[in-house]
Amino acid sequence: MKIYNVILCLLFLLTSPKAFPQTDKASGYLTAMKFYDNKDYPNAAKTFDAIYNLNLSTKKLYDGACIYAMNNEKQKAFAMLYFLANKKYYANYDHISKDTDLTGMHSDPKWTPLLEKVKLNNSASPQRKLETIYTELNKAKHILGKDAGKLWGYPIWNDNIFVLDYDNTIYAIKAFPGSKTDNGKLFYANVPANTFVFVNTIQSYQDIDHAVILSNYLADHSITIIHELFHLLQLKNLKLNGNAIQYLDNYDARELLRLEYQALRNTLSAIVNKKPKAKIVSFFEDALLFRKLRQSKYREFLQNELEIETLEGMANYTGFKLSTSPNKYESAIEEIYQRENAQTYTRPFPYATGVAYGLIFDYLNIHWKTGLKKIYNFLAIYESNKVIDTNDQAILTAKARNNFEQIHQQEEARRNKNEGLLTYYRDLLQVKPTLKVEIDDNYGRTFNMNGTIEIPEGGTVYSSIKGRDKSGKNFGNFTTIEDKAYLGNAGVLMMNNSKTLVFPTPFKIEGHKIIGETYQIELNEGWDIEKTDAPGNYVIRKK
Repeated sequence: MKIYNVILCLLFLLTSPKAFPQTDKASGYLTAMKFYDNKDYPNAAKTFDAIYNLNLSTKKLYDGACIYAMNNEKQKAFAMLYFLANKKYYANYDHISKDTDLTGMHSDPKWTPLLEKVKLNNSASPQRKLETIYTELNKAKHILGKDAGKLWGYPIWNDNIFVLDYDNTIYAIKAFPGSKTDNGKLFYANVPANTFVFVNTIQSYQDIDHAVILSNYLADHSITIIHELFHLLQLKNLKLNGNAIQYLDNYDARELLRLEYQALRNTLSAIVNKKPKAKIVSFFEDALLFRKLRQSKYREFLQNELEIETLEGMANYTGFKLSTSPNKYESAIEEIYQRENAQTYTRPFPYATGVAYGLIFDYLNIHWKTGLKKIYNFLAIYESNKVIDTNDQAILTAKARNNFEQIHQQEEARRNKNEGLLTYYRDLLQVKPTLKVEIDDNYGRTFNMNGTIEIPEGGTVYSSIKGRDKSGKNFGNFTTIEDKAYLGNAGVLMMNNSKTLVFPTPFKIEGHKIIGETYQIELNEGWDIEKTDAPGNYVIRKK
């Protein structure tokens, strides 16, 4: 097994093309996966060749192995999988042993030793997990100890932080009520299901707010830990709206936001490549121009937009700024690509813009951080020194510099696809019979922000979502079924009143469970389902 690993990895490294710059890695991975999704494996493999290096994430390397396997490049696939097993301790035995992308490799003599190594990693993973949690929490504590409040004027570290594992175990580096410890360094407790939602966010435990980090988010140079701890600090200073900004899925708004993303990427890339300051500033002012056009057109949304950008953008900026990420500008470029690739822009955008604007302001030595008791407006900050010109010639020049023609064509194609999705969901959740239920403000929801779509005047459709009754006063809990939870198939509508959930019919009832084609609901005691009319609409009500 070790011989295979050394030979294959060396051979692969020697024959792989030189890695492209990070800007190409980020977009190249997305391009490779689009080819893969379309079953165009030769082009997927060719694209992945151009971005390959061992610094890619475990997920991306595994995806690359699948691409090579499907393109019948077994040698490259084995090299990548052996690297993951031996150097990254890849341990998902159930997945790799059943992954149909790798079926063609099963007859190779190298397959069984690979599985044995993954299985060994799996059996050793509990202890390694404990070591990782302890190490990563202390690494973040050390980073924030060195910062000592220099970035924002306040110390960010807080002992009220949990790492949440998917078996409902929480871990901390200080004792907490009901916790146990095996070594006096890491404390843990298994909590009842639905105590926490499985999302990185601030959650209350025993009436105390805690930063909650999922266990699979620890290997990101402390970005997520710092991000969530910053939210704890924010809560002490200012309450901010975190609602989705619906207009950002309008076609003109999406196009302008994508142009802004492109200009921000160009700015960051110019910094990475040590371009003259005038070049950096020209790209940056392009980004601000597109922002000014968009925000001027949708001025009624500006306050809520700035609040969510202050909430999530400042947290993500802080995570990136203080992290041990080897090149923060390149990481910011990849973050923009990730958010740009989302199906919807209404919620993910500040994770990209907050990082980019913050890092660029810092690079240009623009004084902008003035505490945690204010809402940040990046355009206004810049225009306090220089007004951004938006005349016709300035717009044409900015478009020419920032890939307008390609972005415009892509958004027109998306418009056609999106119209099909809207027709599907209007029919599913507004025309056909449905199942409705009212919820209160304390009802917890976890969703894939990249799997949503807005129905104008109707609400937000979530293709992948879980609901949790935190107060015991609501109807119960629900979840979309994982392998069916994607846009164009599953959908739960949250109406614009933020109080009414709408599920599609048909469904069947098994005891306290309501089972639909793409979702499951578990009712609390004292709640029942009732048919309201002849067409077959239903509601869930308290008995």
